Amino acid sequence: MAVHEATGEVAPRRRERLLIVGLTLANAALATGVCALAGTDAHGTELALRTTARVSMVYFLLAFLATPLHRLRPGAASRFLLRYRRAFGVVFGLSMSIHVLCIVRLFRLFAPVRPPMVTDADFFIGIPGLVLVALMTVTSLYALRRRLGPIRWGRLHRTGLWVVWAIFFLCLVDSVGRKASQHPVLEYYSFIGVLVAACVTRMASARASIPWTGASGLR
Repeated sequence: MAVHEATGEVAPRRRERLLIVGLTLANAALATGVCALAGTDAHGTELALRTTARVSMVYFLLAFLATPLHRLRPGAASRFLLRYRRAFGVVFGLSMSIHVLCIVRLFRLFAPVRPPMVTDADFFIGIPGLVLVALMTVTSLYALRRRLGPIRWGRLHRTGLWVVWAIFFLCLVDSVGRKASQHPVLEYYSFIGVLVAACVTRMASARASIPWTGASGLR
């Protein structure tokens, strides 16, 4: 512990843990509040399900955009995102755990049949995505990260970020055509637009990080 204190690592990690715990408790309180206001029947559970999915996506995007934003527009805000990128990733994973609890609740309400709002895409796209999110969350622990090594850890998380982005995108596009909504712009199209903007930002950051060598071209 003394060595870590000397290198200044203890205080940042403590703040990181507090951020993870605080945001996770806030997410749980939000889901509980939605069920308390809307009810614990199918309607209330569906609302909690959509709410936890959108909130989870926000935390995912904070982790997804931390490095690109710092490359493109370095500043206090981007430094904050970069410093707590791991924390936002862990909060995303824990938030998806709350989302899974809502899914389980919905299946129990409609048992033995499948809930009508659950599509085939939710199974074939969502379940692998949840497994990947769980792997990324668990390997965010410092001990497991060291055990994996920087190369394998980096490959898992870089690939995972794009796969999870694609899953969010495909699930939202599938929902537009299959799920009834009184506010499709607020519930689906706006989030699709945000995902596309995040993708463009990350690609622009990657392009900007490639050194230009003049007449000899890119390398």
